[in-house]
Parts: sequence; C-alpha cells; structure tokens
Amino acid sequence: MPGIDEKDREILRILRKEGRITLTELGKRVGLSPASVKNRVEKLEKLGAIKGYSAIVDPAFLDEYVQAFFELKLAIDDHTIDPILRRVAKLDEVQSLYRRSGERQILVRASFHDTDEVKAFAGRLKRLFGKNLERVEVTLIIDTFKENWVSCEKGKR
Repeated sequence: MPGIDEKDREILRILRKEGRITLTELGKRVGLSPASVKNRVEKLEKLGAIKGYSAIVDPAFLDEYVQAFFELKLAIDDHTIDPILRRVAKLDEVQSLYRRSGERQILVRASFHDTDEVKAFAGRLKRLFGKNLERVEVTLIIDTFKENWVSCEKGKR
C-alpha cells in the first residue's frame, strides 16, 4: 500500500489487537518515540488505514441475546444494488455487511434481542431488496470463541 512502510504495518498489527495501548507502550514495542508513533497513527487515520475505534462488547450486556448471519442470494449482482446496501449498512442491528463471491453474494451479521426481531429483520431485508432478492438464509450464532483477534471464551481474555 503506498504511503506506509513496515513500521506503519507493525503499528497497525498491534492496534487491531490492542486498540487501547498507550502511545508510550506502542512506541516501546515498535522502537519509536511516543511523538513519532502519534504522528504515524494520525497519518494512518488520514490515509484510511485506521477506519475507527471500538470496543468488542459482549452483546448480552446490551440485552442482545441473538446474533445471526443473513446470506442473501441476489437476482442481479452489480453495483445497482449499492444504494440498497448503503441503507442496510445504516440499520442499527447490522454489525457487518459484506459483498462476497459465491452463490449468496451478500453476508450480513446482526444482533437482536430475540428471534421475533430476527424474523422482522429478514422481512425488512426482503422489502429493501424487493425483486432483486431471490433468497435469504438465516443462521443463528450459538457461541463465539474469537472475534476481531480477541478470545471471547467465557472467563478468558
């Protein structure tokens, strides 16, 4: 990727696993001063290499006990559906949204309070995509062991 070097990549690898690391500690790990690390992090933010910061929260603490994947098979797979995808991406329930290869071109991960909300969300997807949607397949997540490079096993960190 133009505009970044191996030190920047090293910083990115650490930040994606340890987003709360201090600039001082990050500097020690990569062999740079805190000021130099700060400048590099700001550059990486401006370049879009760092998209944002968030905490990985156990959904149960938000009363979101049901996690689900929605796999969508579209009648057409071109960029005419991009406006619909942007609308789906803005829905509060949506954690992740991907266009992918294969028979089911769209993958949505979302969080819900209960299965009634899952059914209602599937209906919303059908309405949003309309005739462009051939099929929706829903898979409930039973347990999460690792997410975003972080172990999610109960009692472990």
